[in-house]
Amino acid sequence: MPFHTKSLVVKLILSLSLIVILTSSITGIIVYRSNQKMFREEIRSQFLQNNKQALQRINQNIHEVERSSQTIVFHPTVVSILTKSLTNEDRVEQLQLMYDMVSQVKLDAPHVRAMFIYNLRGESYYNANFGAVSMLDQSTRSRINEELEGTNGALTWFRMKLKSTADPSGYRNMVIAARQMKSTYQETYGTLVLVLDEGFFSEVIDDIGEDNNIIYLLDNKDRLLFSEKNEDDLDYEPDVIPLQHEENEQTSVIQATDQGNYLFVKNISDSGVFKLISGLGLNALDKRNADILKTIAISGLSSILLTGLLLTLTSTRLLRPLGNLVSGMRRLRSGQMNARVEVRSKDELAFLGESFNDMADHIQTLIDEVLLKQLREKEAELRAIQAQLNPHFLYNILNEIYWKLYLQNAKDTAGVIQSLSKILQYSLKPIEQPSTLREELEQLRSYINIQMALFHPDLELDMQTDEHLLGIDMQRLLLQPAVENVFVHAFADKTTADKKLLRIHVYQEQEHLRVDVTDNGKGIKPERLRQLEAGERDPHGNHLGIHNVERRIQLVYGAPYGLQFVSEADAGTTVSFILPISKEGFI
Repeated sequence: MPFHTKSLVVKLILSLSLIVILTSSITGIIVYRSNQKMFREEIRSQFLQNNKQALQRINQNIHEVERSSQTIVFHPTVVSILTKSLTNEDRVEQLQLMYDMVSQVKLDAPHVRAMFIYNLRGESYYNANFGAVSMLDQSTRSRINEELEGTNGALTWFRMKLKSTADPSGYRNMVIAARQMKSTYQETYGTLVLVLDEGFFSEVIDDIGEDNNIIYLLDNKDRLLFSEKNEDDLDYEPDVIPLQHEENEQTSVIQATDQGNYLFVKNISDSGVFKLISGLGLNALDKRNADILKTIAISGLSSILLTGLLLTLTSTRLLRPLGNLVSGMRRLRSGQMNARVEVRSKDELAFLGESFNDMADHIQTLIDEVLLKQLREKEAELRAIQAQLNPHFLYNILNEIYWKLYLQNAKDTAGVIQSLSKILQYSLKPIEQPSTLREELEQLRSYINIQMALFHPDLELDMQTDEHLLGIDMQRLLLQPAVENVFVHAFADKTTADKKLLRIHVYQEQEHLRVDVTDNGKGIKPERLRQLEAGERDPHGNHLGIHNVERRIQLVYGAPYGLQFVSEADAGTTVSFILPISKEGFI
């Protein structure tokens, strides 16, 4: 198979493979995203439900503590001891009854590690400590009282670091459940403080998930009440807790952590006092999704390989006519003009084959015609070269005549021949070859010298030029037609006795180059002057050179450049050339 056909097959395989890759990639991404969203939504729903159930179990334990505290607060013996003045005998009996009752309540609440009862004066009436923490000092009691302000007797939960003789560090994080003790008449008569260990929450929260889960239990002020790290780090306080300030009762978010991506869910208790925020590690889910993505990639690669194989097998047969066509074109390009292709099918490639054969026949016909044309063009070129040699021969002859006359001391005649030779040399150069203002003025001076020597010896010539403008680029033979018209038309009716004046003034006008050619001849008729200003040709052929000059200026430079005419009958004419000026051309 020819090289070009192979390239087409490769491009076809690559193009279709790219389409398969894009299709497989888009499909894989859609499947991957859908699968990831489906699994995460399912896990989110389940985890949110587990979190809610754990919070409900926490609420049950809290309700048990609250019932125990109510039993103590509203017991008549406790109210009587803290509010009434009793005799010593009655006091001892009442205190014993209170101790028995509170001890029974303690048995029903095994997580209570210490219990303290104070009257309004801060005097302790019950301080059962079960080895977990020391007695409450004054600063701790002051902070507890601050927490209870405005609670109106409701059981308030918060976390505190209390002194403990049972811990090596001397402190232990404990959960405090305290309330203002109010009678049935809503009269505050004391303070009840219950100290619970964190096992009160951990036994319930451990059922939520795996070991790497993150658990935060917040109180009604969005403060951390319990976290799995509390036991290891007494001062642990997370910088940011996800969903901490989210007010929705149930919500979730996926957030990146140092351990990877986590799904955080949040539930709020019915009472609004507690918020349970749990984080589930998604590493296993991400790994599962990565495996699915890998499977999709392998499937896509297999599809590409299979597609490439099938395209390679089918392209050889389907593109064989195209290969024959390319082979025929290569033979035709190498000069085998009899190259033709065999057409076997009836499809689009057959049309290309037939078109190629027709084209080869047509090319053969054109070649015969072109060869004949080239022979004729070479013959015409030889004639043109021969015609071009004649002026050069004339220039050489004029140069020899000049030197012969000069040696014979006929210097006036020699000067005319020299000026004519310069004009001929200048005009032989191609018109597209760049010229300068200096060369153009020298050519004009040669022409005027011939006119003065042969026909107008009385001509008064005034040529003024700014020296710094002589290096400006200019079109060749641009000024000569205007000067020629002076001798042909302006001075046509003047006798030798009449004064003849020709003034050529070259100067810079603003950003333009201006060349004024002024004579004192018979002037231009008003009708012809209007035609010149309008750019119209003279139907009699007069001033044809001027028309061509203006046309050349318009074609090369465009507006606002061109010619201006000022003329009065029997008073002369001024033809002004308005041309561009190039600063780089200054000498």
